[in-house]
Amino acid sequence: MNILGVDCSGDILSVGVGRSMGSQGSSPVTPKHPYREEQGHSPAPGPGFVGVTVDAGFRHAERLMGTVDFCLSEAGLSKTDIDLFACAGGPGSFTGLRIAMASIKGMAYGLGKPFVSVPSLDAMAADWEGTSPVIVPVMDAKRSHFYFGVYESGRLISGPHDDTLERMLALASGYSEVLFVGPDAEMLDSIIQDRTGFRRAEWSRRAPIAALLSLAASSFAEHGPAPADESPNYLRASDAEEASSRKPA
Repeated sequence: MNILGVDCSGDILSVGVGRSMGSQGSSPVTPKHPYREEQGHSPAPGPGFVGVTVDAGFRHAERLMGTVDFCLSEAGLSKTDIDLFACAGGPGSFTGLRIAMASIKGMAYGLGKPFVSVPSLDAMAADWEGTSPVIVPVMDAKRSHFYFGVYESGRLISGPHDDTLERMLALASGYSEVLFVGPDAEMLDSIIQDRTGFRRAEWSRRAPIAALLSLAASSFAEHGPAPADESPNYLRASDAEEASSRKPA
């Protein structure tokens, strides 16, 4: 199975293409590298992965499709070779999540292919699975809140939450060893450094795009494609929705 995944949930844009992942719906595609000569420069046949991460702020709309095209070319595939499209489904940036899902849906439906969404925090936790008994992925949700979850041995046991730092630390304090990961985990450095058993992943801002593709393949194998009306999981109302709810009837 060839999978294209997109993550715009935070300020890091990430795109990945996995070739021949899993066993369902595998496409017998011969990779064709755009710079290949007649002898020798094509991608090796079989499984492969191409991923690009752009850590340059919220510029997803202008960079996404060019990054998708680059990854496909480097993987030796075209959009028609993709069997499954996937995106990070939230929580995260409202605009980023909408851009990713709209783009993935557009490509999938335009080609008559399935798509799935993967919880953003699940991908972050899976990216570090095996490095600590308990993993807490962290995203800045603004308004003195964080998006986070508590994962033990690869399983979500609390969350996803949109809550305060105090609530996050209270939940994590029940465990002897906790690893904080994700693009905004570094915001906790001054607090967790003096707490026994708490630590932050050294490279916490890395994008979990490979983990996202793996989770997408598993989700599709177990549950099938996402419904046509799938929407991002924002965890909270948008500013416009909140403003509208405060207006007098």
